[in-house]
Amino acid sequence: MSDLITHHRQLLGIAKSWAMKNLPGWSAESHQDLLVRHGATAVDGRISATTMSVPQLNGALGDYQGRGWERTRKVFSQGKSGAKTVPPQIAHIVRLWGRLGQAGKVQKATRSALLAYCARQLGHDKVPDLDSLDVQECQTIIESLKKWLDRK
Repeated sequence: MSDLITHHRQLLGIAKSWAMKNLPGWSAESHQDLLVRHGATAVDGRISATTMSVPQLNGALGDYQGRGWERTRKVFSQGKSGAKTVPPQIAHIVRLWGRLGQAGKVQKATRSALLAYCARQLGHDKVPDLDSLDVQECQTIIESLKKWLDRK
């Protein structure tokens, strides 16, 4: 779950940079006020996003999105120019894995842990990446993640 929190904090920093450049009158104090509104508290005399939970961070990111920041989701190919879109089934797998992490059902909601889980579920020695899965394998993983998420 700490990877998810780290990711959200990074996105918050990106959103802050965007706001400083694109929103007239936006300042560091405006950013701190936004954080306080979503639950941030002071650490060592300054407001810090490190005191926020994932839902609070999502709220702050949503606030930035409401102000016009676009949270683009692109996957950049290694060493090649251009971006490719993420297939819907793979995006769904990653989204479900993230929800399991948020729910505390996964100890480490990392990409490597997801790939290891996929390999175990499919009976493979290793799954190098999610793009290597065929449609039926993706569907098997999606169904198993949904069942896991529904468990108490």
